[in-house]
Amino acid sequence: MDTVPDQKVFSNKLRVTFPLLADIDGKICDAFKVVHPNDKANRETFLFRDGKLVHHFPKVDAANQAEELLEKIAELSR
Repeated sequence: MDTVPDQKVFSNKLRVTFPLLADIDGKICDAFKVVHPNDKANRETFLFRDGKLVHHFPKVDAANQAEELLEKIAELSR
């Protein structure tokens, strides 16, 4: 639910190579039922393939997220 400028700063800092979503009004959070108390969305990850949701991580540990995501992608690719 960060603003576009906030997302840009974050993207530049981490050298993100993909677009980030700025859901400033919470409509995307609401559509995916992501709780956002005080306009801060709970951290969740949604994995899509060919436009379809294939996995949802409702609880995210940022320190391990990349590894968990890569494991899930490998699992779904079998």
